[in-house]
Amino acid sequence: MSETDLSTVGALLQRTQSSLLNLQHDYQQYDVGAWLKAGLCLALTLWLAQVISVSFYRLYLSPLSRIPGPRLAALTYLYEAYYEVWLGGQYFRQIAAMHEQYGPVVRISPNEVHWNDPEFVDTIYPTVGRKTDKPAWIAQRTGTPFSIVSTPDHDLHRRRRNALNSFFSAASIRRLEVVLKEYVDKMLVRMEKVANSEDPVLQFHNMFKACASDVITIYAFGECFGFMELPDFGWSFFESSDSFFFLTHLFFLIPGLVQLTQSAPGWLVRRIYPALGELKDRQDWWLKRVIDIRTSPNRDRVKSTIFEGILDSSLPESEKTNERLASEAQLVVFAGEGTVAYTLTCALYHLLASPAVLSKLKSELLSAGLEPDSIPSISQVDALPYLSAVIQEVIRLHPGAMNRQVRISPEVPIAYSSAFDGKEYVIPPGTVTSTSPLDIHLHPAAFGDDAYEFRPERWIENPKLSRYFIGFSKGSRNCVGMALARREMALILASIFLKYDLYRGQKVGPTLELYETERARDIDANSDYIIPVPAKGSKGLRVKIRY
Repeated sequence: MSETDLSTVGALLQRTQSSLLNLQHDYQQYDVGAWLKAGLCLALTLWLAQVISVSFYRLYLSPLSRIPGPRLAALTYLYEAYYEVWLGGQYFRQIAAMHEQYGPVVRISPNEVHWNDPEFVDTIYPTVGRKTDKPAWIAQRTGTPFSIVSTPDHDLHRRRRNALNSFFSAASIRRLEVVLKEYVDKMLVRMEKVANSEDPVLQFHNMFKACASDVITIYAFGECFGFMELPDFGWSFFESSDSFFFLTHLFFLIPGLVQLTQSAPGWLVRRIYPALGELKDRQDWWLKRVIDIRTSPNRDRVKSTIFEGILDSSLPESEKTNERLASEAQLVVFAGEGTVAYTLTCALYHLLASPAVLSKLKSELLSAGLEPDSIPSISQVDALPYLSAVIQEVIRLHPGAMNRQVRISPEVPIAYSSAFDGKEYVIPPGTVTSTSPLDIHLHPAAFGDDAYEFRPERWIENPKLSRYFIGFSKGSRNCVGMALARREMALILASIFLKYDLYRGQKVGPTLELYETERARDIDANSDYIIPVPAKGSKGLRVKIRY
């Protein structure tokens, strides 16, 4: 081959190589650039199309489109998230404002209708005749995804509840009386110690929560943490529990977050969110007790505690897994300690702030033949109508669980006639329906123009008011532990005021006096995190004890 030919071949090879490189470059540009751009454009187009179609459906085609309410609330769940997450548990105020503007029935989210009509509560919360489910997201928001309160399905809820019902019957509560009296006595001893200390001011909510927690934990597991024995009543544990409640709105917004929080190892939880550390200790303890009860060879005590009874019940084994029972444990303890403590705190405040009411209560206690400075029996406090009215009135004004009480009618539509606009509304099956305890309990149509006032007499003057009471929820899904809660609160309040009187300047006898406590700041709910939270900066209910 000649030199010229070699040169020609070389040039051809160079051009070929250059062409291949250009093709490779063009291919890469086309593959990485054009395809990526095309893919992103397609994805964005599909996403926009979906957003537009969903928005159009929710605003104009949805069966709920006729329900009054803000367009943004109907359009997106982020409207609720703004008030709950960004503003911090304030959607309950916005819902109340919606009712002021739009009337008794309001669409508060794409698939939820909220009522503020006392006459309609029995329809939303039927006892019989209609199934009542709950939305699946309730399992996320409550933080106890496998408990009875979070159970979406009506029939599964009934089976789970049946396993608990017997533990909250009148007979079972009477068997718990010895424990209740023991812890009431411990509480009175602590009060006396504070009275004789250099600083005779006690933050009562801390003590009430410690007492209620020890009682319900003993009933659930046969043992407790002994918070009543600790100098600070174990308050750091309860602060950790409150930190968990502060996450509930995020649990709703971010699916799977609650499961991640529950399943993460303790060291990781402490690293990421230290405030949950002591709650994690409690959760581990609850789980360990469930396992201990399950594996205990001693079955003589079966059914003497709540979780022994559940494990011995007719529930299938799939309902007795450690994971589900740990979730149930958290619900039982949180409900048994938090709501009772909050109600007692509010009751003590109102009684000390209302001398006339306290005088009537003390007269009833003494007229019933109860000995001063004694701890009465459950049967004795059951026979005190004014004490019962005091507790009912406190729960009306300060429900221990203030979140919306949501339900779903899975099979039957719900019809509503609005007196506000004269229209008929039909809510299709599968829609989330709800009311809020504070809205109903402060409604002037039910409780008059003095609905905000603490006046226990209203329940004695008009017993029919009970039909509007939803402090323990209502219907087939009402609070399973309400009978125990009422008796525990009655026993504690009666015991305190059989021993103490209101301080009026007298120098004789044990007395109690409110100390730097205001209703609006320290008692009333300022934020809704399922539990009511007082105003920022509140130091809680503080009382000066004189002995």
